[in-house]
Amino acid sequence: MNKNTIMKGKTERQRIIKKLLADNRIASQEELAAKLGDEGIEVAQATLSRDIKELKVTKLHDGEGYYYSIGRPEISRRPAPGGDSLYATIESLGFSGNIAIIKTRPGHASLVSTVIDSEEVKESAGTVAGDDTIILVIKEGSSREDLVKSIGKIFRNIGKKIVD
Repeated sequence: MNKNTIMKGKTERQRIIKKLLADNRIASQEELAAKLGDEGIEVAQATLSRDIKELKVTKLHDGEGYYYSIGRPEISRRPAPGGDSLYATIESLGFSGNIAIIKTRPGHASLVSTVIDSEEVKESAGTVAGDDTIILVIKEGSSREDLVKSIGKIFRNIGKKIVD
C-alpha cells in the first residue's frame, strides 16, 4: 500500500467517524469500532485512539451517561440538554503556586480543557483533565490575574467562582 492510499483511507475513516459521532450516541471505543465495522472499515484500537486524539473527540456526560463528541468550541458552547451551556460548567477556579485547579460539573473537565487548549490561552503551558477537575500549569512570567482574564473571555462570570 502506498502513502497516498494510506492518507486517503485515514481521511475517509475520520470523515466517517465524525458522521458516526454526529448521528449516534457512542459511549466507547469498542462501540465506535463496531460502528466503523458496520461501515466496512476495520480499524486497530491504536489507530482508533490516534483518530480520536487528532479529531479532538471528548467524552461528555449529560445526566444519562457518557458519550463521545467532537470537541469543537463553536459547537460545544451551544446549550446542552436542560438548557445548560459550556459557560456554566466551571464550578470553581483555585490556585496553588503556578497551578490552577479548575473544578467542573461531572463529566465536563475534558471538554473544558479542550476549549482552553484550542482557544490557546497564552498563560497556559498545558492542561490535564479528569472527570470533573482540570490541572492547568501557568506559564512562567504569567500572572494568575491574566489567566483569569483570558479564561473569563471564554467562560463568562468566572470571577464569581475564584477560590484560593
